Amino acid sequence: MYLNFKYRLKPNKSQKMLLEHHFFIVNQVWNFCLNKFQEESKLKSYSSIKSYEKLVGEYLKERKLSYNSGIVQQEIQKFFKSLRIKLNKKDGFLNFKKSSLIQQSFEFKNQGIDISHSHFKIMKQKIKIVYHRELPGFPKKILVKREADGKFYLICSVQVQSQEETYTGVDCGIDMNVNNVSIAESNGTVTLNTITKLAKYDKKYLKIQKKLSVRYEAKNYSKNTKKLQKNLNKIHKKVSNVKNNFFHILSRILVKNFDRITIENLEIKQMLTSKKGKRLNRSISEVSWGSLVAMLQYKSELFNKTLIKIHPAYTSQRCFSCGHIERKNRQGQANFKCTLCGHKDNADKNAAKNILRYEEWMIDQLALLEQKALAQA
Repeated sequence: MYLNFKYRLKPNKSQKMLLEHHFFIVNQVWNFCLNKFQEESKLKSYSSIKSYEKLVGEYLKERKLSYNSGIVQQEIQKFFKSLRIKLNKKDGFLNFKKSSLIQQSFEFKNQGIDISHSHFKIMKQKIKIVYHRELPGFPKKILVKREADGKFYLICSVQVQSQEETYTGVDCGIDMNVNNVSIAESNGTVTLNTITKLAKYDKKYLKIQKKLSVRYEAKNYSKNTKKLQKNLNKIHKKVSNVKNNFFHILSRILVKNFDRITIENLEIKQMLTSKKGKRLNRSISEVSWGSLVAMLQYKSELFNKTLIKIHPAYTSQRCFSCGHIERKNRQGQANFKCTLCGHKDNADKNAAKNILRYEEWMIDQLALLEQKALAQA
């Protein structure tokens, strides 16, 4: 399996210009390919990837733009990969890229690069790197990225071997909510975990956001507006770092301490939530758990542990004590009280217990259905 290793880059002024130039180049390549594909779609006559590579090369030379051929080639392949995914899923259309956006990236294969403890060599330029940990191997693919705070990063994709982790004989069920995660263990322990340090960013973020929305509505793009946008991006990046740090620590603890981890399928959960007309992310302090799930996915594979995704239906409405399902069981966001047996619990902890014993509950339900079928026969 492949893992990504992220390092901070510290380019000087000329190196920064070189990286930004290639952000612009890949955007031009993407937009050219998308425009060409749209034209071909009207005529229902499509060219090969090799034809696109030739046409893109001619287009860039015509505009007298210097470029790295490996980066351009990777962007064309990335375009067609994204296009295939969209066409197969029948999920909307690809969008044109804007070079004005702060967040930009380009990727390329490992030919002609060198990474050491002090620098990253690309296109005959030695860019200073913060080499905080060893790479376990030579990267197959490399991504250069500028994030929302304007800082540059190098992301290396390296093949790693699965590692043996000690088996504990303990399983867990996890309920992920707007701003906390409940963990129910098979030994009876239930814990509620919340990401700290996030709420303090809310007021500051919303204040700047309101100011910006007024300025953008008035089409005010002054230096002060750009400064406000930069401050907003910095807050967003800080919050993102806090969340990712929490996700990495929590996912490592879970994989180390439990043999089988059961979670809700977030894709189904989000679809059900959107049908009800609710939004999960109302403020910057509220958490989207997709990153945690992705980390659990690769870490459980890396350490030979089992990750199970279940259908989220009724996990928050079912009483863990007697199995009774009713919407009224959940009395608000935090409290749970069964209308049948009177069992009381924290609503999130009750849901985590239900997720842990989901398979057992499903077997019981199937047994009941079989009994009913036999009785009717």
